[in-house]
Amino acid sequence: MLLAPVPLSLPPTEWPPLAQALACQPALGWAQPLHSWWTSAWLHGSDAHRATNLGALLLLAIMGGLPALSRGAALAWFLAWPLTQMGLLLQPDPIASYAGLSGVLHAGLVVVSLHALAANHPRFPRWMAALLLLGVVAKLIMENPFAHRLVQPAGSDITVVPWVHLSGTVAGLLCALFTCLWRPSVSNTT
Repeated sequence: MLLAPVPLSLPPTEWPPLAQALACQPALGWAQPLHSWWTSAWLHGSDAHRATNLGALLLLAIMGGLPALSRGAALAWFLAWPLTQMGLLLQPDPIASYAGLSGVLHAGLVVVSLHALAANHPRFPRWMAALLLLGVVAKLIMENPFAHRLVQPAGSDITVVPWVHLSGTVAGLLCALFTCLWRPSVSNTT
């Protein structure tokens, strides 16, 4: 997160060498370095982009620290992280490169919400978790990732990839369901 912003106005081949090495490059498919599925989340297109994502990360960390969540939520988010970036390979007409944390944050919000729904703890009640999930769904509908490859939000200095928000949401959903439903069997052999 301490890296200088990536110059998104330039083609990825003209980015600083470290940014080129860390960025996810969906157009390359599976030929890109394995680490890029994780490291691309730490690159940002501007200081404002980084600040926004750090603020969202702080809120997610606060929600994740509530007693309603189990270690399974942390595992789900860890598993969803690379799956979010890999989901960019499914985008019709894949983008050349991707940098940012927003897809992973969408995954985290879905994980936290589904685990809170399962726990129904008084400090994170089901109605609050359901409201957060409805907000994510409404945001995805407004962004329409199937119709918009890149979006330039009003007042933003970067373009947004709505597909990565969809990808993060789906990855978070799948991983949260897995960790909420899967309970290892405990054999009592005494």
